[in-house]
Amino acid sequence: MTRYLFTAILAFVTLALAACGGNGDEVAQPTAAGQATAGTATPMNTPVITDNLFEFKDKGYSVSFPEGWLPMPNYLPGPNFSIDAFFAPEEVEGLQPNMAVTCEGLPEGMTLEEYFDLKVEVVKQVTKAEPETSSREVDGQEARQLRYTREKNIDAPMEKTEVFLVTERCGWDISLTVPFTDRADYHEPFDQFVDSFHLLP
Repeated sequence: MTRYLFTAILAFVTLALAACGGNGDEVAQPTAAGQATAGTATPMNTPVITDNLFEFKDKGYSVSFPEGWLPMPNYLPGPNFSIDAFFAPEEVEGLQPNMAVTCEGLPEGMTLEEYFDLKVEVVKQVTKAEPETSSREVDGQEARQLRYTREKNIDAPMEKTEVFLVTERCGWDISLTVPFTDRADYHEPFDQFVDSFHLLP
């Protein structure tokens, strides 16, 4: 298994566990940490959050998250990737819906198609099913989307949507993890989240 495939699987499993509380018995209650608000000094590697606008200059992006959702910057940092998570305030069927932005270091010259094919392979290995795939744009950049359901070895089925793009900085994965039964309620907020994603210089 390549290092990049392992990283992708780790990120997949971590956010899936976060959605159901990480222990199968109770929902996680994230607390805000490691963030700054507008008008205050901003430590290195810390986002500025103004109302619902999340600006992370060190990572090179900004995004607007839904009203009432809790941002968790640097939720899962690693040697070759980092994940910023955004948690819904409500529990739905034992799950805590979340959106996330992952920045993953890629081998030099890796294309979007190669990156996307790698992610599709991860999903097939984990879910044993073929995901839905499509194309879209993110901040004027060509992107790919996949959507799939995970049902095995979890308390309740969940749906995950992931949007991928590649820049010189990293491979980006913008994702949504929600309970399958209420999935339609989150598609529009996620589209707004993706549409608000902006690459910073």
